[in-house]
Amino acid sequence: MRRRRAEGAGHCEVCGRVVLPGEPVQPFEDPRRGHRRRVVCPLCHRGAVARGWVRPGERDVTGQGAPAA
Repeated sequence: MRRRRAEGAGHCEVCGRVVLPGEPVQPFEDPRRGHRRRVVCPLCHRGAVARGWVRPGERDVTGQGAPAA
């Protein structure tokens, strides 16, 4: 029997910590980099906001993001 390797979300793009499989992560977008998608661990939400990243669908502080629904 073959074992499949569990796949996580990769690593947190704020602190660099490896995100464990099943661990809740929050996607953020970087409006200054073409809304590039970023993976953020639960401990780094404030750090992501401090970097100017926004959650998908939210407006960033510069007004370049999509309006909130």
